[in-house]
Amino acid sequence: MSLTFVVGTAADVFGPEFARTVDSVLRSRFPAGTSPGEDAYRSDIVEAAGWGALQFRAADILGGTAVPQIAGVEAYQAVYLPSGPPEVEQLPIPNAADPLQVGNLDALIDELRAFAERASLPTDDVELMNLAAKYLEDDDAIDSDLDVQTYVQLMLTAKQAAARKQALWIVV
Repeated sequence: MSLTFVVGTAADVFGPEFARTVDSVLRSRFPAGTSPGEDAYRSDIVEAAGWGALQFRAADILGGTAVPQIAGVEAYQAVYLPSGPPEVEQLPIPNAADPLQVGNLDALIDELRAFAERASLPTDDVELMNLAAKYLEDDDAIDSDLDVQTYVQLMLTAKQAAARKQALWIVV
């Protein structure tokens, strides 16, 4: 299974009817965090197991309580908002079996920067893109370092979301 990070609106990740429901619930709770903008930005696809690997490594390096935006979100029905809640919230969505997990984009970026510093990983866009290209071009490396591959795609996408002032979605 794979996952992608998407900068955009609920309509960029869900079918039309469910997207309208999600958007309505988000706007009622976080009116400033769901603004539409440019066309959706999509990260490169990463292995879904990389999310758990990133969570484990970030919690191991920084301590679980230091990374609530990373460790507190499952890679399923999740969104980080520019004006999101200080703590990850579970937001019930009508006719959905599971709640939408809502995190704070700025806090996520802070956690990713702290993780990168301790793990000796880049935060600069050019260095991140070069590292991403390394994994795409090296067939032997594609199945290794899933935490790093996930970090690279998440950091690039989070920076796009912050620059655009749009939501970042985790899509499985």
